[in-house]
Amino acid sequence: MSILWRSWITFTAIIATVLIVLAVLSSLQHNALYSELIRQRLSVVAQTTADAFQPVVNLGLPISMVRNAREVLVRTQQTDPKIIAIHAFNPTGIIVQTTHPADPDNVPDEVKLAQSLADDVQWSVESATELFSGISIHNAVGTTVANIVVVYPKEEFDAHTAAVVKNIATITFALLIIFSAAAYLLLRLRLAGAVRGLSRLDLVLSSIRREGGGGGEVPPMTEAEGANLGFLRSDFETLENNLHQATENFETASNGLGDTDDAEADPLPVRELSDEQPSVVLTSPPGTSLANLIARKLMPWAGLLIIGSALILGLFTIRTVNRSIEPEIANRTTLMGTVINQNIQRAVNAGVPLGKLVGAEQYFGNFLHEFPEVAYIGVATGRIILEAGQRQVDVYGPRRSSKDVVAYPIKSDDEQIGYIIIDVDTGYIAREFENVLLDLAVVALVAILLAFEVLVVMMSVSLTAPFNRLQHLVTLQAGGDFSNRVESRGKHAFDRIGILLSERAEALHRAFARAWEAMTPGERGDRAHSLNELQSRFGLSARRPKLMVFSYLNDIRLPLFLFAAADELPLAFFPLYARAADNPFGWLDAGVVISLPIAGYLIAILVGSPYARPLADRFGHRNLILLAAVPTIVAHVGLYLATNIIEIVIYRSIAGFGYAIVILACQDYVLDVVSKQQRTRSLGIYSGVLFAGIFCGTAMGGVLADRLGQDTVFLVSAALVLVCALFVYRLLPGRRSPRSAGVAAVGETSASILAPLRSHRFSALLFGVAIPFNVLMQAFVSYLVPLHLNDLGASAADTGRVLMGFFLMIALMAPATARVTDGRFEPALVSVFGAVLAGVILLVGAAWETQLGVLIAVWGAGVGYGMGRVPQVSIAMSIAETDLAHLGSNAVLGSLRTLERIGSIIGLVSIALLSGFTGYAAAIGVVGVWVLAGAAAFVVVLILSRGPVRDRSGEQQ
Repeated sequence: MSILWRSWITFTAIIATVLIVLAVLSSLQHNALYSELIRQRLSVVAQTTADAFQPVVNLGLPISMVRNAREVLVRTQQTDPKIIAIHAFNPTGIIVQTTHPADPDNVPDEVKLAQSLADDVQWSVESATELFSGISIHNAVGTTVANIVVVYPKEEFDAHTAAVVKNIATITFALLIIFSAAAYLLLRLRLAGAVRGLSRLDLVLSSIRREGGGGGEVPPMTEAEGANLGFLRSDFETLENNLHQATENFETASNGLGDTDDAEADPLPVRELSDEQPSVVLTSPPGTSLANLIARKLMPWAGLLIIGSALILGLFTIRTVNRSIEPEIANRTTLMGTVINQNIQRAVNAGVPLGKLVGAEQYFGNFLHEFPEVAYIGVATGRIILEAGQRQVDVYGPRRSSKDVVAYPIKSDDEQIGYIIIDVDTGYIAREFENVLLDLAVVALVAILLAFEVLVVMMSVSLTAPFNRLQHLVTLQAGGDFSNRVESRGKHAFDRIGILLSERAEALHRAFARAWEAMTPGERGDRAHSLNELQSRFGLSARRPKLMVFSYLNDIRLPLFLFAAADELPLAFFPLYARAADNPFGWLDAGVVISLPIAGYLIAILVGSPYARPLADRFGHRNLILLAAVPTIVAHVGLYLATNIIEIVIYRSIAGFGYAIVILACQDYVLDVVSKQQRTRSLGIYSGVLFAGIFCGTAMGGVLADRLGQDTVFLVSAALVLVCALFVYRLLPGRRSPRSAGVAAVGETSASILAPLRSHRFSALLFGVAIPFNVLMQAFVSYLVPLHLNDLGASAADTGRVLMGFFLMIALMAPATARVTDGRFEPALVSVFGAVLAGVILLVGAAWETQLGVLIAVWGAGVGYGMGRVPQVSIAMSIAETDLAHLGSNAVLGSLRTLERIGSIIGLVSIALLSGFTGYAAAIGVVGVWVLAGAAAFVVVLILSRGPVRDRSGEQQ
């Protein structure tokens, strides 16, 4: 499959995912909104009926004593002819009065159950064919003595929802076709150079084969052909030149060995190396990676296609939903006007003037609360005399002048003395879809980040990795080195030329082995000297060429992204999930109990981290990640099935252990496949991908929890880990990569983790900066924010959107801080400034107990964390090179990471215990004070220790 088709399928799949998610969210939101509107309308009917029975109940009499009870029910049912029946029943479910022709004895079981479980006087439930909306009637002491339930058919609801789903699905399919075609045309334009380059290589390959594999002039590239290759021109020109030189070297070696044709046809292989270790070839630097370059060129267009398709579908969806909801809003408006008209008319008939109606505005306000789509209710007699709500002037004019407008006249002695004005809020539907639009924004952002990672990997697998393999092999053979070969299963030009070059190398080695064995004793002088020269010049031997296995930084990008996202999906609601579970530790503070799963997770990371490197050395990175994925998947499934806090702690701890192994194995893979000179930038890419995954997981977790339920999110996490494992199996080499020079394994130093504490500056860094920042992350972000926002009425999706800002600020501020402050400001000063900023903003969030206040605190803390966290390694390395030079940097950094994790666990449990007594807002303030106090202590120690810690990285030559 060509690179064009691979890219088109990738683009189409991403666009389809976004459109399908939006279509499903919109359909679910429409169904929920439409159902809620019907139930609210029916609840008004039930309330109106209940008002007629309430005076009798207040006298302490049963509703069966109301002599005209049936007439009351019939009169109320006439407000909507579609109502099947209205039942008045007692708490045991026995129907006292009904309008149903069959006169049933009892209400359905689901109605009785819904009423018994209701926390409010209003309740509702639905069956396969009917909607039930009811209200409970209480006596003077608050006991339920009777109930009214309105029965409504679902046929209209089912027909409307089916029609909306069909319309949305049709629009989605049409948009997918349109934008998929646009993606194809765009990719055909943007990848024209790569496609022409591959076609050019096909011609080169054909030219070589026409000469029997033994040479032939490679057709020179014309200026026009070179210009058509775009930014890939220099790479393809270099490849062709090297290929030409490699062909000349092959011909020279073949002529020197003689019978290469027979050697190529020889079925007997040369000897294998029993201890053969494949070469691991390091490819392009991360800053100039061809896959990243192409992906970045395509990403703006991918984002445009994703956002454009989503916006158009959103506009069409709003119009479709509006058309679907309009009849129900009209029904609700008619019901409201009818009920209000009847009540006002009753008062007017009793002789009360319109302008003297007591409590009318409050009465209208209650209706506005029950009918949120209505913006204004007023009574006019030529001028407004009674009103509630906000006038919709642009709506009122056309409605009053329309011929089909519904009027609600008020009469006295058969003469109209006034009328009722009802204005519908034109922005109601848009506001109801606000959460859907916010969720759409999250989905689109996640899709764009995922698209970039997928494009990088797809380009690496389809184009740049085969290109790099071929380029490396051609470069070796152009330099006269035929000692290596590659294996490839691909069918495009890169792979076919690579196979041809490998076959050439094998043929030369066979010919060399045959020539050496065929020498007679009399020929050993000159012939042996000639063969030795050929062996030295062209890297020949009597064994097979060494197999080269290539490892790339891009191999690990997508698995790392998916695994990080899977781990962070529950972040927005996990404390709430733990709080809702059964708690066998009744004697333990509830806040501490909620923090136990997070503490277990951190302890598991602490325990598992030292074993990641030794296990990777023993099993290899791919095998280790696959092994760690198994218990991680089991842990997520276990969290889905968990019912009590003990099970949650156990499974979350297992997930933490798997997280430590996988994330550090990915980091070690990066360290092993890149050179020392590229390590800093490669780790920057690694951190960027990791935080992008955390960001996406946090954002999507809240959306999924709101739509699918909290427990279902853990199944999604398990599925993502499984997909991650599949990509690891497909992308990473099966053989172990050799350790990059300068990378020390865990355990290679025997220094105690407590030894660095002898340095006052190290202790100040640990207790003043590192631990407070970790407490901010675990106690504030992972624990306090979800619980505090839940108390403030935020949904899981709202919490996810707030928390994703924290990681977004880190992703933006960390590289920006390193770039701006490098060489200009002391690392210690930058870290202190970040801590002060985070501490102050936490105090603001603690004092401002609103969702907006928490949002500002979280995002501001993310800015401070991103600024203060980056310089910590530089400060620690500087201390390791001065005060703790006898311990070495590995021991110092290992001690810092271990002790800060221990401190964060203690801090988390302490803050959780404190929040149970002071509340979440006060606990946030305590975290802010902790961060500020730590920064102050750090500054004092630095001053007493003769000045700030200087960054010595630039002094080391």
